[in-house]
Amino acid sequence: MTIEPVETNVCLHQIRAGIEGVLALLEQLSVRSEECFSALCLLGMVQAKLAELMDSDQLSA
Repeated sequence: MTIEPVETNVCLHQIRAGIEGVLALLEQLSVRSEECFSALCLLGMVQAKLAELMDSDQLSA
């Protein structure tokens, strides 16, 4: 089974959109919860790394 680059790209964009939704929710909840703030920071770093990899096209290599 091979995964086509276009299919991978679509999946990565869906993941990126999902992360953005979770980040928005965590941002609201982080005002009241230190745990949510920690999760917000961690997921923000994951999102930044994913965006960096997608923008540099390293995932296609």
